[in-house]
Amino acid sequence: MTNRQDRRRPIRKVLIWPNTGKNGMAYAVRQTAELVREFGAQVILAEEALNIGIKTEGFLVYPLQKAMIEADFIIVLGGDGTILAMAQHAAPHHVPILGVNLGHVGFLSELEFPELRQIERVFQGEYTIDSRMMLDVEVLRGREIVYRTIALNEAIIKTGSIFRISLLDVLCDREAVCSLHGDGVIIATPTGSTAYSLAAGGPVIEPSAENISVVPICAHGVHPRSYLFSPHREICISPRFFNDATIFVSCDGRRGFQLTDGDRVFVRKAPFCTRLLRVKGKSFYSLLSEKLTNERS
Repeated sequence: MTNRQDRRRPIRKVLIWPNTGKNGMAYAVRQTAELVREFGAQVILAEEALNIGIKTEGFLVYPLQKAMIEADFIIVLGGDGTILAMAQHAAPHHVPILGVNLGHVGFLSELEFPELRQIERVFQGEYTIDSRMMLDVEVLRGREIVYRTIALNEAIIKTGSIFRISLLDVLCDREAVCSLHGDGVIIATPTGSTAYSLAAGGPVIEPSAENISVVPICAHGVHPRSYLFSPHREICISPRFFNDATIFVSCDGRRGFQLTDGDRVFVRKAPFCTRLLRVKGKSFYSLLSEKLTNERS
């Protein structure tokens, strides 16, 4: 869903969040900070991002959670992975994200780095906000929740070895749907439908549809290529363990959590969303075509 915002809302503080593992980010942060100050706002750096080697004079330096409370919006410098990492922190605080691509494809990014000056449109109120559905993911071990997180793209339940296969029972609202024998399963949002899910043969889902897709990974036997569920459904994945297999759940590319026999993974629509700032006015389909063309070239 895309919402137009109040043009009169003042922007006083902007958090710049860089990809801390990428070379040359200190320069990108300084260039971005100069623009933000030119447009009349203060610049926040999170303590967790100081290892890029930048001098902190002229910056407000806060712990990440305080930065979420103080910032009017976030400029993420990096690729999709950097935006995914920030989304889990920004969404509960309803802080919008403007992605500036310094990565490869950048499906989620709005600007390329040479287009940086278009940030001015945000200060002028010439933007919309693209609200993207997220997933709430939890692992239940007996009656105890042993793992819980949120995801913008997907939750993946997968074997830990290429030489082992998994058997996963899929349930929807506690009713059996299928049993998948193969490498695992991807549970994706519409945003995640253009990522790993697409590579695994899943459908492309426009963001406003807010469906939850379940896509088998290299399933053995005859199965549908994917299942589509209403955002009001609760999906449960129940692994069956055999042949000393190890099975993990991983969300948005983060470190996997190892499952044990009897664990159940529950996935449902999260109570909040990622808010992406848009200043170009491009539709989802034109952006998809552009990014896929760039990927093939």
